[in-house]
Amino acid sequence: MNQVGYYVTEADYNIFKGESWPSYQDFLQGNTGDTDNIRNEIKDLVSRSVQTGMKFPIKTKTACQSKWTWSTIYLNQLSTASCHRVNPVPFDINEFDNFHNIPKKLHDRTLMLKGEWPTGGCEYCKTIEDAGGFSDRQHNLGIRGLTPNELIFDSTAIKVSPKIVEIFAQNICNLSCTYCNSSLSSKIEQENNKFGAFNKDGVLIPVGSIPSATQQYFEKFKSWLEKNIQNLARLHLLGGETFLQHDLMNSVLSIIEKKPNSNLEFCIFSNLNVPDKYWNLYTSKIKDLQLRGHIKYFDLTASIDCWGAEQEYARFGINLNKFENRLAWAASQGPWLRLNVNQTVTSLTIRTMKDLIEKISYYSKEKHIGHYFQFYTGPQMFQHPQIFSYLMWENDFENILKAMPKETVHQQEAIPRMQGLQKQLQQVQTNNYTEIYKLHVYLDELDRRRNTNWRSVFPYLDLYE
Repeated sequence: MNQVGYYVTEADYNIFKGESWPSYQDFLQGNTGDTDNIRNEIKDLVSRSVQTGMKFPIKTKTACQSKWTWSTIYLNQLSTASCHRVNPVPFDINEFDNFHNIPKKLHDRTLMLKGEWPTGGCEYCKTIEDAGGFSDRQHNLGIRGLTPNELIFDSTAIKVSPKIVEIFAQNICNLSCTYCNSSLSSKIEQENNKFGAFNKDGVLIPVGSIPSATQQYFEKFKSWLEKNIQNLARLHLLGGETFLQHDLMNSVLSIIEKKPNSNLEFCIFSNLNVPDKYWNLYTSKIKDLQLRGHIKYFDLTASIDCWGAEQEYARFGINLNKFENRLAWAASQGPWLRLNVNQTVTSLTIRTMKDLIEKISYYSKEKHIGHYFQFYTGPQMFQHPQIFSYLMWENDFENILKAMPKETVHQQEAIPRMQGLQKQLQQVQTNNYTEIYKLHVYLDELDRRRNTNWRSVFPYLDLYE
């Protein structure tokens, strides 16, 4: 394919094609029209397409842009994955700089080139697609500007350079979310050390420990980032709570100061509950970097799942008043800051997701708010809502879909992804009482540790065979 074809796809060309334009195939051969007006129209289309970036060129039925473009690194687990949906794989510190091309990732890309599905977490999207839903994989295929340079010259390349790097650095956190663990939350680590390991009827809460090599991996990451930040399209920082991870924040902001990248979209995930002094310090520094052209945008992604007492239980320790005040502040900021909300969907969060979405809709009047969500994935799958018959959630999904904002194209795109989650659950016709019992055992243990009462907050989950 002529290289311009990676930027102007046939579908795009036909949308804008004038009556006397050459055919798409002739356009790819270099024919740009018979008159100056047509040539200028086509030149404008090419210019706009190149500016927004090329579309992912691999078109097999299982191809996932994230497999080629995205790497998530879990420093506390000494592991990496091709996105945060799939299972992380350990990698050697001596091969740190090769984290994007470890054997597992190369194998998965090879399978996708053949139109086959990899294992190890890609089932998340496959299950949604098999149910007739719209998956993250399908959504991400339409995002421009993330294609590794190697694919421009060889659309079958499997050894490529990342365009998105996402870091889970330390476990420092001020919350104890029900679906989290000690490697990502220091609060849970402290709780587990206090109460010890729990193992009952198939429900395990291990004590766990942070590997001693974590700091060495962190130093390797900083070195890699300083050498490669100018080639990235996006950089994501996560925790724990990112704004409390001062070594991470100061190191990355220092690198951005020294190595500006005017095309970089810099994203931080936060529960918006950090003390004012840290919030003000870091947001001011990031705003200054953006205004001086060191980054393209700052994406603030607010981590929250639902609203009210249900959220206070699921994200134990959260102050919703502080969260809403920070959300309102972010919605009032100028174009230096883009705002997103990211939800984890579990049996504990579905019922009041509608209330959170109404908050998103309200603050979307001031600024577009990106809306992202995913089912729980992890070792405790009894937290997944699929353990209940869809009848449990039928009214909730009707309310959720009615509440979702529809004012912009981006907001409308979230609806089919939410319907994808709905269609997956619609396949479930019966309650799985074995898994429901495990959920009860788990929540009873959390109640013992936290002096809470899940049955008063979630009476509808208190089901028995």
